[in-house]
Amino acid sequence: MPTPLLLLAALSVGCAPRTFPEDSLPEHEERPVIGTFNADFDTVWEATLQVMGDMAPLDDISKSDGLITTSWVTGFSDYIYKAYGGTRIPEPVRWRMDVTLNSNGGRTDVRVIGHEQVEKDMISANLEFTGAIYDWIDVPSSTARERDLLEDILSMLERPRAPADYDYAQ
Repeated sequence: MPTPLLLLAALSVGCAPRTFPEDSLPEHEERPVIGTFNADFDTVWEATLQVMGDMAPLDDISKSDGLITTSWVTGFSDYIYKAYGGTRIPEPVRWRMDVTLNSNGGRTDVRVIGHEQVEKDMISANLEFTGAIYDWIDVPSSTARERDLLEDILSMLERPRAPADYDYAQ
């Protein structure tokens, strides 16, 4: 005959809430992506400003520090999914980027750090109640946006430029 303690343990395990796969989030880590371009700082700075300005609203721009930061942008994750009934629905996220440019002789290094957050309710994410039911939780970026940014900067730099003194009205 099973002991009452063993029976109680079996019942408590059977009544434990099941975990949901959509609530197991990857642990946050910073993943910088670095690109080196064969162009001077000013040329890469202008290309980076244009590409980032097309991508998201810019929050902080400091040419003397070589720093450009975007505002938070909402969208969907490219690797975190909700799994309802066998479907894979991308998780809503918000993201921003910090880009630092450094001159390296005749070349310029561009370091991109993407910050990504997912919004979770306090129960499924096991959060402490702070007055809000939902909170933003840091998750690692897949680095897809960061790599796309560097590719767009490269495309901008490789684009042929018209001479400044050319008169198009002729």
